[in-house]
Amino acid sequence: MLVKVKPLNVRVFSFPLCLILIRLLEISSWGQNFLRGKYREWIEDNDRIEVRSWYAETEVSLEHDWSIEFLGTVDAWSGATPYGLPPSSATSKDEWLHTVSEEIRKAGLFTLQKNTPVHNLSFEYGISDEPDYLSHSYALQYSYKLAAETLVLTSGLSLQDDSVKNFMGNFVNKKTPSLSLGLTRILDKFTSVSVNFTYSWPSGYLSDPYKVVPANQRFLFLPDEVFLFEENRPDKREISVFYAEISRYVQNLNLGTHLAYRYFEDDYELSGHTFEIEANRRFGDKWIISPRYRFYRQKQTSFYSPNILKYEAYMDSPNTSVGPYYSADYRLSSFDSHSIGLKGSYLISENLMLDAGYDRYLTGGRDHETENAVYPNANIFTIGLQWEY
Repeated sequence: MLVKVKPLNVRVFSFPLCLILIRLLEISSWGQNFLRGKYREWIEDNDRIEVRSWYAETEVSLEHDWSIEFLGTVDAWSGATPYGLPPSSATSKDEWLHTVSEEIRKAGLFTLQKNTPVHNLSFEYGISDEPDYLSHSYALQYSYKLAAETLVLTSGLSLQDDSVKNFMGNFVNKKTPSLSLGLTRILDKFTSVSVNFTYSWPSGYLSDPYKVVPANQRFLFLPDEVFLFEENRPDKREISVFYAEISRYVQNLNLGTHLAYRYFEDDYELSGHTFEIEANRRFGDKWIISPRYRFYRQKQTSFYSPNILKYEAYMDSPNTSVGPYYSADYRLSSFDSHSIGLKGSYLISENLMLDAGYDRYLTGGRDHETENAVYPNANIFTIGLQWEY
């Protein structure tokens, strides 16, 4: 079941967003502040999904070491996406792709922060609204600085409280609490390292209401007929994430480098490795050129299958608590993805910077069962402007 909504004029959301930003500018009379805007396009090959995103962000320094930050986002997406039927079993492209009329997501993130020479305390509240999904998020983070601020210990607690439309069209709940611990160490004036561990345990409706599993032999007199059933994922998960990064400035080359690694796994055998590298090279007084590369490798979950299954009676009434579990969502398969890109930044004036970037995103399966046609390849374009005042 796919919900189609009337396209929303983005200006309807942009007007109150602008009022918030103007009000924050009015009260900003202390410290260094910034205002940042960005536009991004994600365009998949073969007329698949297209996403247009607008971002506005500002941070305002207040008295007594307090600051406020606001990030507003509007996404508009449309196109076609796989929903579970293998492409080779379809008679046409339209049969294995689900067409999405334009839908709008509006989101805001508010952060209140107190930063002292020893302590840092921040509280975040986020809201994200779309036709079939409403999310509220809350986060509390505390940092303690040691060794003349060269060592920072960080801990955090967060909760994401979602209301999502399920396969039958009813709104149901999903909650994701998380705990995190982190450490940042400045090794010298050119080098810093960070490590972070996050543990989360989502529960509730964790399936995708727009994904199905194909099954045949539902009726003995129609042994070759394929029927589509609601996928069934567990209603509880446990997810562990480890993240590490190192940043290094090479003075004689006037080059900043950044390396990062991320590993995650859950209790249903889904796991993934991410490697990222980025360099920032200044040319003259105005230009910064930043090439970047990202590699991701995922191992599939235990209940993923891209094949047409044999019909079983439990498919008529799936039980998310005890299973059996099954999904044909290619995002749960074993695959690799690569992203390579380049960003250029130009300093218009002392306080104003313009940047633009392009990335090419490529994916491919590794399980020798999932058809490569389902994996998206995309072009990503961004342009942004930042003003410090």
